[in-house]
Amino acid sequence: MSWLLALFLSCGGAGDFECSEEKACAFGAVCVEGQCQTQACATSDQCPIEQFCNADRSCQPGCAEDSDCLFGDLCDTETATCESRECTDTRIDCAYGEFCNAAGECYEAAGYYCRECEDDNDCGGNGNYCLSGYCGVSCQSDSDCPSGYDCLPLTDLSGTVVTYQCWTYCWLYE
Repeated sequence: MSWLLALFLSCGGAGDFECSEEKACAFGAVCVEGQCQTQACATSDQCPIEQFCNADRSCQPGCAEDSDCLFGDLCDTETATCESRECTDTRIDCAYGEFCNAAGECYEAAGYYCRECEDDNDCGGNGNYCLSGYCGVSCQSDSDCPSGYDCLPLTDLSGTVVTYQCWTYCWLYE
């Protein structure tokens, strides 16, 4: 027997299921009452999202901490379930085309955002412009726009800023 095979077998390799403090199990297994047992996980990072590594070293549905949940969701450790977090910032917490309200809920932007248009009259007035076939909506800063939109300057031919409009790549979201 080659020295490499002997080393593999002495370290808890194939055919060797006994272990002790002096004789370790193969990688990916743990010693339980003198027997090597394969474990599915050592930490929750080794489990699929919205699952955690339990005391038996197997992945279990639910969560033990926030990092076990989808990004932005929180873990209710009493029920071991992932829950949606209240929004605090439109641009970070809400999906494309949504705003965050004072109650901490994301809601869909209504009105003329990305509505198809032929001229400015199709965009409802109030300083809204028809830009490349889609309505822009008048704004003063990015916080006036839903998630996924930016408050961009609209200039005339001389380069003077005429207005600012909430705008995005509307044609990508049809």
